[in-house]
Amino acid sequence: MLLVLSLHCFAQRSKEERRAHHDSLMTKWNTRDTNYVRMYPDRFIFTWSASYREYTMDFTQTMSEDTLLWSKPIMKGSTSTSYGGAIDFDKISFSFGLGAKDITDDQLHKLGSTKYSAYNLSFCAWRFRVESNYRHLRGMYDTKTPVFDTSFQRTGVYWQNPSMSILSLRVKTLFIFNKRHFSYNSAYYNTQRQLKSSGSWLIVNNLYDYKFTADSSFLAPQVRPFYKNYAYMNFFNVQGISLGPGYSYNLVIFKTLYFNFTTTSLFDIQHRDYKTVDGGLIDHYWHVGYAGDLRLALGLNGKRMFASLTGRWDTNNYLGNGIRMSPTYLAVDFNLGYRFRFKERNWVKKMKANKWYQMM
Repeated sequence: MLLVLSLHCFAQRSKEERRAHHDSLMTKWNTRDTNYVRMYPDRFIFTWSASYREYTMDFTQTMSEDTLLWSKPIMKGSTSTSYGGAIDFDKISFSFGLGAKDITDDQLHKLGSTKYSAYNLSFCAWRFRVESNYRHLRGMYDTKTPVFDTSFQRTGVYWQNPSMSILSLRVKTLFIFNKRHFSYNSAYYNTQRQLKSSGSWLIVNNLYDYKFTADSSFLAPQVRPFYKNYAYMNFFNVQGISLGPGYSYNLVIFKTLYFNFTTTSLFDIQHRDYKTVDGGLIDHYWHVGYAGDLRLALGLNGKRMFASLTGRWDTNNYLGNGIRMSPTYLAVDFNLGYRFRFKERNWVKKMKANKWYQMM
């Protein structure tokens, strides 16, 4: 009888110990040092942003001799600014941006029009930050037109492809090692405040789908002969997964002024499809490539108000059989926001009490 009672007490104690150990581990994962990071789980945060965005697509080839350098077009979108906003509450963020016309009619005639839109949704989970974004740009012009078009000196009109479209879907996951003392969110999403300088190594993963399409060839008529079987390419689709290391650091002065830099270098595995105007398949295969990005931020992060200037630079290289395409995305954002007091309703309290939400 004593043996049974002893075993029962041991089982109960082991069960409680396991639960306590599990809870303490969860607490360790989710607890920050408040001397370094201040959180605002009870604030409704709205951010207004104005952005300069530049999207370019570089083409190069090694199939034909080109002493005049005609065969290196650089396609670029003419939209240079966009306006948008972001809504943040506790662990969830949503933002959007829409292209805005800021060029004269004469510039519109010379460069063509570009339509741009972007939407982002992100959330945090343990040491992870997950960012998903949708970007769509339509309408581009060739910045190298003066090289191959003799009439450019007279007209100033660039070769344009108004149907050229770039659609990007991406999910980025960042694993942050120094979660206790470092806040990535404080630099780019302002849902938190970094009070003391700190940094962290990262592991970064990207899942993405890029689709480049046009009604006609991507290339100007004068350039097409250099690209042989790629001359009338009007469809390029790449799906990829990338993984690699990164590092991010917040330099903080007087608990309010901060500077951040984040850099990553990624090993990239891609599947590609090339098609021509008539729908014919040029090629499709798996390929190993490289992807990287650089982010910079400078701002003032107060208890209620915050303002920041952020920069993002993303690039990929798609090297094929005698052809290389290099899309580059550059964005500079000015952000101004405020953390509003928010009365928690019952549904908010239930959401925060949910065990799955608490794990985030």
